[in-house]
Formats: sequence, C-alpha cells, structure tokens
Amino acid sequence: MSKYLKSGLFEYGEEKITLYELSALQRIEHLQFIAGAEKELPEDADEKTLYPLLVEQNIRLGARLVAMSLWQADPAKGDVEKLHQEILSGWPINMIGAADRFVKVLSDMLPEASPDNAGDQEEAEAPDAEKSSPAS
Repeated sequence: MSKYLKSGLFEYGEEKITLYELSALQRIEHLQFIAGAEKELPEDADEKTLYPLLVEQNIRLGARLVAMSLWQADPAKGDVEKLHQEILSGWPINMIGAADRFVKVLSDMLPEASPDNAGDQEEAEAPDAEKSSPAS
C-alpha cells in the first residue's frame, strides 16, 4: 500500500471496505484497458445489438477499476485480474457501480462540477475519504 494514495471507507449494505485512489500507473493501465475494450465493440452494430455489449463492458470496466483499487490494500494478495474475477462473480451490479464511482471520486477521475450541477457533485463526494485540507 502506498502512503501517498487517498483511501476511504466504502459502505454498501452491511459491508465496509477500504478502497484506494488509483496510482498513476494504474490510471494509465485503466485507460489502456478501456481503449482495448472499445476496440472489441463491433463498429457496424445497431443500437439493439450494441446496448447489451455496452452494459457488459461497463460492468467489466467498473469491476476492474475496483479491483485495481483493492489491490492497493495488499499487493501480495494476488493480481488485479484475480480480484477482477472475484468481484464479477461475487458482487451485485449495484455494488460494483457504487464502488466504481467511489474510486473515481477518490482518484479525481470525474469532471469538475459546473454551477448548474454543483449539488449533484457534492452528493457524489466520498464522505469518509481521507483528503488533505488546505492550510489555514
């Protein structure tokens, strides 16, 4: 675990899990994974064919992002791919989506809130995330 990465307590139902910000290398790997996944989508597919493929892709991308975050807790525990498969086979879809968003907030991977949706962004913030505060 890197002492430089932010972490936060993610709660889903009765589960409490510490999730971590992605490292710079993990962020690069995540972007490469997204690019590879997009190349696998058929270019000439109609909306009816493409929709289930996009849903599957989003679930897999979210699970991988969460696996990368969990890996930071104990790199000796295993590789990211093993964690990815454990998440896909053992977590409900809503938990994967919520954890994905939580990690993105920790990792500053979401766009800045505009004045029109500032309230929405405040709700998305990870309330228990350890953040550095500005000096007074």
